[in-house]
Amino acid sequence: MRNIFLFSLCLFTLPGCADYNSPKLTQFEITEETVLDKNTKLMWANNDNKNNLNRQEALDYCNSYSGGGFNDWRMPTISELQGLIQSKVEGKGKVLTLSSSLVWASETDDSKGAFCNFKSQGCSWMEQVISISLRALPVRDTEAQDEFIADSTVPEATFTPITRPQTVEQRLQVLDMLRKQELITTDEYNQKKRAILDEL
Repeated sequence: MRNIFLFSLCLFTLPGCADYNSPKLTQFEITEETVLDKNTKLMWANNDNKNNLNRQEALDYCNSYSGGGFNDWRMPTISELQGLIQSKVEGKGKVLTLSSSLVWASETDDSKGAFCNFKSQGCSWMEQVISISLRALPVRDTEAQDEFIADSTVPEATFTPITRPQTVEQRLQVLDMLRKQELITTDEYNQKKRAILDEL
């Protein structure tokens, strides 16, 4: 009986007992096709594209998206995706639905494109032609973003630095990450690994 009382006390009176992996649902205005983040004033599609896309295909998907009746959708930046990750939208009581944890970002560096991983909460680079487990998640501005950029509610120190995989070893590490998270099959892993090693 005492345990039940303590559980009830924790549940109803102590904010410290809250599930910190849950998103703050009051931060978001959710409709059938869109999710508005009231903190950042960014509107997100409430689903990704649900299929593997290379970066150019993801860019085309975002630019041509028309969810919610809007036609000014675009590919999100690294910082915008990181802000969404920090809001724990993939936690308990999901705000939006992702069919993969890997989402393309708009930044590029030579043949590489940036992407963010909602599972590991970090961002990195991938060859733009790779499509395995990578998705597009359109975003749009609902008002000027200058104020948000100057006074972001997401602490910059929490962001994972982006490192471009320049060496073969770093590229193999990215490939290992995809396999360990079961985002690619063993056959796909072996095929991509051979392609990287063949460049030596």
